[in-house]
Amino acid sequence: MTYYKLNDYDNRGTVVKSEEGKSFKYDKSRGWVRTGLMSQYMFPESPVYGSYDEVSEAEANNLIAAM
Repeated sequence: MTYYKLNDYDNRGTVVKSEEGKSFKYDKSRGWVRTGLMSQYMFPESPVYGSYDEVSEAEANNLIAAM
């Protein structure tokens, strides 16, 4: 499992986890929700390409707890 913290203007601070080709973003009221959001961060022609940091599971949990 890989965790990301998004850094672009619209999604700054969003925590996303990727597992077996599926991505989930953390929503404060609903928990982990399936999303296709990471695809735009991986596409070289996208304006938000690479605007994320890979974080550890512990750091992702800390970010979520601080929400």
